[in-house]
Amino acid sequence: MKYIVEAFDRSSDFLVFEIDLPENCDAQLKQIMGWSTPQRGDEGYNLSPSQAAAIEALAGKRFYDDDHIFQLTCNID
Repeated sequence: MKYIVEAFDRSSDFLVFEIDLPENCDAQLKQIMGWSTPQRGDEGYNLSPSQAAAIEALAGKRFYDDDHIFQLTCNID
C-alpha cells in the first residue's frame, strides 16, 4: 500500500502539495488513524492536528499548518 498526505488550499480546495510516506508504515498508520480493518487502497481521510503531528514524526518532516486541509490517501501500489 502506498500512503500519501495531500494538502489542499482552504480557500480554493486546490491540491497544493503531496508528501509520500515511507514504505511499510502500515502498522504505524493503523495505530495513528485508529483503523480496525485493513485498507482497500481507495480510501481518503481528513487528518486532525494530532494525527498530522504523528504522521509528521513518521515522515520525518514538518508539513502541518492552518492554511491547508490535510488528507491521508491510501493507494494500491
